[in-house]
Amino acid sequence: MSSFKEFMDEIENSPTQAIPTTDLTIPAIKTALALATVGFLKPFSFSNDEKEKFSEEVSSLIQDKSFLAELSDEIAVPLEGESENEFVSRSTNALRRILYEKFNIKNE
Repeated sequence: MSSFKEFMDEIENSPTQAIPTTDLTIPAIKTALALATVGFLKPFSFSNDEKEKFSEEVSSLIQDKSFLAELSDEIAVPLEGESENEFVSRSTNALRRILYEKFNIKNE
């Protein structure tokens, strides 16, 4: 199995930028991430401009090659006997942990 970084590089370099066996594309994921980030910030007292700026920073960060390499190294390949759902959950937790560290967010 290839690393997450290699997987993302393949998608990014493909003509459609679509994730295999889905209808998801990189631009669609970026848009969804931006909307989710703004939604996540709703309870906090940030202006819309601040929310949009933060969303753009997160989107930019997750496209950064060094960030993808760090995430790829963190999640590696699925563990022996690990289900797809368990792998996705572990990967999501790793992504959340790295983003919290990058943006100095306390996990309470």
